[in-house]
Amino acid sequence: MNEADQLHVTNIMEEIVEAKLDIFLAQVDMCKCDMCRADVLAFALNKLPPKYVVSTSGDVFGRMQTTTTQMLAEITVALTSAVEMVKKRPRHALPEAGQAVQQ
Repeated sequence: MNEADQLHVTNIMEEIVEAKLDIFLAQVDMCKCDMCRADVLAFALNKLPPKYVVSTSGDVFGRMQTTTTQMLAEITVALTSAVEMVKKRPRHALPEAGQAVQQ
């Protein structure tokens, strides 16, 4: 097996949620700094079951099999909840009135 064909164990739920995160953050008025983005991702992933697949580098077959309508609905609920939680209580000071929210 050459280096490109090495097998990897990957939690594809993390990849899927991270891809959806950008769509969600574009639709809400909240801080989008690295800390807030990571917090939303972590909160959402903690509400979702992991989906581990074994694949070769760059293989997306497992991702295609797991993105069912039900799973996408669960991801939407988890991200919505996580966004609201971080928006209400970011781990850093909120900008003062009149200051721009970090993008």
